[in-house]
Amino acid sequence: MYQDRQVGYLYEVGNQGGIRRAADILGVNPSVISRQIAQLERALQLPLLERRGRNVVLTEAGRLLAEDHFTSRQRREKLESQLKDLRHMRGGTISVRIGGGLISAFIEGVMREFARSYPQVFVDIVVGSMQEMLNDIVSGEADMALAFGPIGTPELKRHSVQWGPICAVVSPQHPIAGRSSITIEELVDYQLIALTENFGLQRHMNAMFKSLGLQFHPAYRCNQFSTAMGLSQAGLGISFMTAYAAADPVRQGSLVAVPLDHPIASSAQCHLLRSSDRRFTPAAHHMWRLLHNAFRDR
Repeated sequence: MYQDRQVGYLYEVGNQGGIRRAADILGVNPSVISRQIAQLERALQLPLLERRGRNVVLTEAGRLLAEDHFTSRQRREKLESQLKDLRHMRGGTISVRIGGGLISAFIEGVMREFARSYPQVFVDIVVGSMQEMLNDIVSGEADMALAFGPIGTPELKRHSVQWGPICAVVSPQHPIAGRSSITIEELVDYQLIALTENFGLQRHMNAMFKSLGLQFHPAYRCNQFSTAMGLSQAGLGISFMTAYAAADPVRQGSLVAVPLDHPIASSAQCHLLRSSDRRFTPAAHHMWRLLHNAFRDR
């Protein structure tokens, strides 16, 4: 119906607010742009530009064409980027999103075996919050995600496994270090360390406090599990995470994990996520199966 070059000129005129400015950006004569847009208007039998003061703006029809051009250009650029990845990485690429407290389990339970089976596949691993992971899966930026915490996105394909208990993590010298468990009510007497609100674990903590008519009032807030553990190791307060997340420092004796005595803490889940309509490559299918196998018995 119309030439892509003509719509490209129209898009740039709308973007720059004038034909002359668009011509300067594109490196063409303004008369060329005017002539091409006029041809497009005749073909469509619709006005595409209108003058407002010193500026030229798009009509409704012009705006629709420009938006379609922008979307199409983004799609082409993404395709070109993916093809370039495949040229430079013979085995292709897999994009994975991981919750901060699940990195060690993912590397030990999945990546060791995957690297042996697909040594030439490039794996892009990004640690993020629950919302960031959901957004990336829905938008197609990520193939799959491994997340912890409450989730409510029905359009995603999900496999959930028990991943509790959530624990109070403290230095060995902390007053609660020798306890076998601790209640939420007892925590209010101590300095608490929070994660930011977009962490699934923090949402679990807030829900536990709220269920008892209490509020989570932290002395410190951070956006990394490693920072929270560092604060606990320094004796500055109680951080919260699963025993799996704190496994290494607990094993080394620099931290102690005390289970929280609350139903939410013991029933917390880890989720394997992917888009319900995304087609996997053989390598991505293999990683998805490894994730299932690694986490199904936890």
